[in-house]
Amino acid sequence: MLFAPTLAQAEDMAPAALNSLSAVPPAVSSAQLLDQGGHVLGKVEQVMTDHDGRPSAVSFRAASNGRTVVVSAAEVSFDGKVLITSSDQPQIAELIGKPAVRTAAK
Repeated sequence: MLFAPTLAQAEDMAPAALNSLSAVPPAVSSAQLLDQGGHVLGKVEQVMTDHDGRPSAVSFRAASNGRTVVVSAAEVSFDGKVLITSSDQPQIAELIGKPAVRTAAK
């Protein structure tokens, strides 16, 4: 019996930094953005790309207040289904009511 290799589905994708992808995956344009705790921050509105077509930033509509928020693609990972970002970023910390991490000034 011959077994043909199966192609990986989008949901089988290992999490990867969004900016490491060579192009914007189609599933990203309708994906939810979550924080690292799995809380829904919002839904993607637009993915901006650099001159080579790589994802460079993501804008999403915040579920908590309806504002549009932009985060760098370097701060977002994608697993084929959802985007996940760090809550240490000031714009994300503000959405979830967490104090932003700041470095001390010298």
